[in-house]
Amino acid sequence: MNDIIINRGRQKELDWAKAFSVLFMVCIHCYEEISNIDAEIAPTGIFRNLMEFLAGPLGAPMFMFCMGVGIMYSRNNTPADMTKRGLKLLGTGYLLSFVKGTVPTAIAIYLGYEVPWTLADSLFLVSILQFAGMAFFTIALMKKLRLPLPAMMAVSLVLSVLGGMLSKLDFTNSWTKYLFGLFFDTCDVTTFPMFRWLFYPVFGMIFAYYLQRTEDKTRFYRLICPVALVGTIAFTLIYTACGYDIRTMYMLAGRVFYHQSLLHHLFISMVILVAVSLCYFLSQVVKNIAVNGATAYLGKNVDVIYLVQWVIIIYAESFMNIFGGFRISAPYIIPAGILVLVSSIGLIELWRFVKGSFPVINRQRGNYVNV
Repeated sequence: MNDIIINRGRQKELDWAKAFSVLFMVCIHCYEEISNIDAEIAPTGIFRNLMEFLAGPLGAPMFMFCMGVGIMYSRNNTPADMTKRGLKLLGTGYLLSFVKGTVPTAIAIYLGYEVPWTLADSLFLVSILQFAGMAFFTIALMKKLRLPLPAMMAVSLVLSVLGGMLSKLDFTNSWTKYLFGLFFDTCDVTTFPMFRWLFYPVFGMIFAYYLQRTEDKTRFYRLICPVALVGTIAFTLIYTACGYDIRTMYMLAGRVFYHQSLLHHLFISMVILVAVSLCYFLSQVVKNIAVNGATAYLGKNVDVIYLVQWVIIIYAESFMNIFGGFRISAPYIIPAGILVLVSSIGLIELWRFVKGSFPVINRQRGNYVNV
């Protein structure tokens, strides 16, 4: 492999990967928030295990992996550019927490409902957007220090271990839990602490380095896919033989999925590589213009879809609570997820139409362009 960048621009397989992840993401949020399934109980049966697996390794880790790939492909990846992007993501994350968390919590408290968290908890939740902002800051700093990619990976692994050690500190009665929660687990509102999750965008950056320089993408993925598949199977067998419950690599119960460790990184990185490879082969087979246009659209609009779907789901849950705490059953989770996804896209396009700028399908090229 030479050191000349050959593959530039958008990589279709990453759009396919993000498209699937968007669908998994919306469905798992419906599963968690508006279904009658108790996600605090370890998953049993094919449906629950498949649902949590697809939305586990192929959810947040895949998004963060793709973010790392995007950093390498972006023209605006100087430390200053990345710092600005980090600030925007951090601000957007807290704005979303206010809209989907603080507002309905305040209304519920005012109406006399019992709420298991405080207004501060609802506002200072450390979710994936907050993590993304912190990741941009950290990677910008490492780029400023001119750290090579292997050194960045070493830093991410050290921070992962450090995050696990620091999570044992007690911040129960201190407001600093919201500040330090950006870095490591301090309380239940910390879901994506930077120390535990930095591995995935850095892993994506390393993957992108080689992808940019490969002369034969088909051969590249034909080499990666079987190796990653064997790795996934091998880690599954080894973990099981050592007494680890493989469900802890993806299950929501006990928050073990959010408490990422080196064991998670090894297993999930293999799953990601298998998935991206399969997305590449799928993107080469599917020639339908509408399908390719849809995947391109979802790939380009992951961030805004994430925002809108959360608002729809949380306010739907609030209304369901008001009207007797109704919940949907398992057969309706995926249809509900699709409905939420379509509704999110509809609201996004309505807003863009009102603003006078909305995407249309370029029938000649089969992708989305802004006009």
